[in-house]
Amino acid sequence: MLNSQSAAFAASVWEFASRVGNNAPRIADEIMEAAFPLTCSQAREEGALRMLRTGIVSEVKRILRNRDDGSGQADFSEICAAFAPLVKDLRSKSYFVESAEEYVAIPDLIADPALLDDARRFMRRKGIECLADADRLDALYAAVTSGDPAAPRKPQEVPA
Repeated sequence: MLNSQSAAFAASVWEFASRVGNNAPRIADEIMEAAFPLTCSQAREEGALRMLRTGIVSEVKRILRNRDDGSGQADFSEICAAFAPLVKDLRSKSYFVESAEEYVAIPDLIADPALLDDARRFMRRKGIECLADADRLDALYAAVTSGDPAAPRKPQEVPA
């Protein structure tokens, strides 16, 4: 996608987000036919529309996570400057809130502790899932490199 098309797509994402919320799948469903009519038509014809949608949802998530309009920091500092050391180390400007089914900006999470709690619990569950997969990959690696594929190790349990 050319830079001008990327910028137009991002603008469309934010336009739809203002109407339907920061729900990436919902935005993708609303935007993909309008943004990529020929691509969607071809993908549908070739049986690849679901895969195309998956890629569009991924790009919408990236756009929602990385909005940089300067307003987030201003809102954040109005809430409480004492949180600055904690916020500066975060890797994203917004986090997924499962109950709201959308990404919520850090200042809004700070303003609503219930949303912040939901976001942190969701991230923790995802982290535990990643660690469990890493343990299974460790076991697979050990089995593959041991020279004895008949003796695979069972992955260690990850505390919940």
